[in-house]
Amino acid sequence: MVKIIVEKKLLEEKLAQVKGGDLVELAFVPSQDNHGDYSPAFLHLAAIHSEGIYEDLESIDEFDFDLCTQESA
Repeated sequence: MVKIIVEKKLLEEKLAQVKGGDLVELAFVPSQDNHGDYSPAFLHLAAIHSEGIYEDLESIDEFDFDLCTQESA
């Protein structure tokens, strides 16, 4: 099973952009390390409207527990 942890508030903000009965596409993109250049995992969201229109809702980076620990110290 593939999973990702994101902040609830950020996810709610993205989902609020979707109209009532429309569909939501969620795509998990794993973290990548390209010769020392690290990119975190992220969740990409899109809305598919009843008219067949695809709307890119951008993405949310995976929650970074290490960064959260540093900020609270």
